Amino acid sequence: MATHCYTVLVEKENGGYRAHCPALPGCRSYGDTKKEAVHNIKLSISYRLETLMAKGKPIPKDGDLARPAQHRAQ
Repeated sequence: MATHCYTVLVEKENGGYRAHCPALPGCRSYGDTKKEAVHNIKLSISYRLETLMAKGKPIPKDGDLARPAQHRAQ
């Protein structure tokens, strides 16, 4: 299995921590501690990637959402 590397954002929320992966929309987790939230998001990312592969869908790259927006002058 290939190794993938993703940016994960961890924020303090309601006495615990919330972690999410911007490159994988909907991929998020929670934990009472930062360590627990990071552990949980790793599991969530693994599950999401396995699901995408099983369905034959492309695996997003970490920078896919970081492209600059293009605007047309009107």
